[in-house]
Amino acid sequence: MGIKDSSTPPTEWCDWWTEVHQLTPGIAYGWVPPDMTAAPEDPNPWFWHWCSAAANGEGRWMGQATPNHTLISRDPLHMEPSLLWPCCGTHGWVRNGLWITA
Repeated sequence: MGIKDSSTPPTEWCDWWTEVHQLTPGIAYGWVPPDMTAAPEDPNPWFWHWCSAAANGEGRWMGQATPNHTLISRDPLHMEPSLLWPCCGTHGWVRNGLWITA
């Protein structure tokens, strides 16, 4: 169970985030408590995505900060611009609390 199990999302095992939300079976987000980040003033959430290309093609959950994105709304979540993970090609927008695939 954990980061190498796609059927067990971060909402079930990530205990260092606050307000963990699952957008899709392969994408989750949450906020890192201010005392756990180098930039406590950063309002942006962190994301987990299931990267099918990681771990020699076996896949694993990968965490990612979003410092170059703009938080338009926290609830419902809206980020700009789109999010792109070049490792596996996952690409889309978070608007109105939903994942919209590019």
